[in-house]
Amino acid sequence: MRMVPSEFRSFRAASCLSAVLTLFVLFGCSRSAPTPKSNEFFVTWLQGHGESNVFVDAQGVGVAGNPTRLRSSLYGSKSFTNSFTAELEFRVRIPDGREIVEYVAGSGDSLQKAENDAKVNFVLSTFHVVYRSFLNSNDPHQTEEKITINGQPRVLVLGDTFARSQTTNSSPDMFPLREHFRKILSPVPLSAQTHWIKIVYANHHSKVMLCAVTLDNGDNPALTEAVKELPWPKKEEFYMVKQFIVVK
Repeated sequence: MRMVPSEFRSFRAASCLSAVLTLFVLFGCSRSAPTPKSNEFFVTWLQGHGESNVFVDAQGVGVAGNPTRLRSSLYGSKSFTNSFTAELEFRVRIPDGREIVEYVAGSGDSLQKAENDAKVNFVLSTFHVVYRSFLNSNDPHQTEEKITINGQPRVLVLGDTFARSQTTNSSPDMFPLREHFRKILSPVPLSAQTHWIKIVYANHHSKVMLCAVTLDNGDNPALTEAVKELPWPKKEEFYMVKQFIVVK
């Protein structure tokens, strides 16, 4: 794993292409929810970030005095000759009662390592944005910025750009694309409530393998087309990018 300072972080998986392509298939799928399982991941993470009043109730993991609830569970897994993939479901009930739903995949040489990989994926791409936006507005690990969207002043919480590739040394630099993400959002007619956007893009043999953008969990064809037309790096080798954003 390699962490790049400033706004960009990348995570590279040295695994066979079949396993990586399985991750591509699983990334961000919309499916019915499984029965919730252990939420220890959220409890441990929150306590590790200084939260002393963490609790678990019927709605999930929370922090005292805050209506936000967090849940996670193993949704599915696959085994290959020398590797495993795991898909975890993450649900975040935000203060207005709506839910952010994320299906996140990981890989490893055991099922446990694949689950841990998925958790790393979620933390690096999504959870710091969620934590800053809904649980701790003073979190120093994530910044907020003022932005104008559709003529209205808003607050943008732009998470780290998460990229992974087939090998250990070829994920392209995605930092220049972050300004394009901001520009694409500027004319979108968003309502006054909080919104969340997820971008998933995959390249293989210098061609678009996948481009999908969701707004508040729903597919958004207009944003998908705009993101697809961005100047993405053309690489022969497979790579995939995920970007999570909250607009307040």
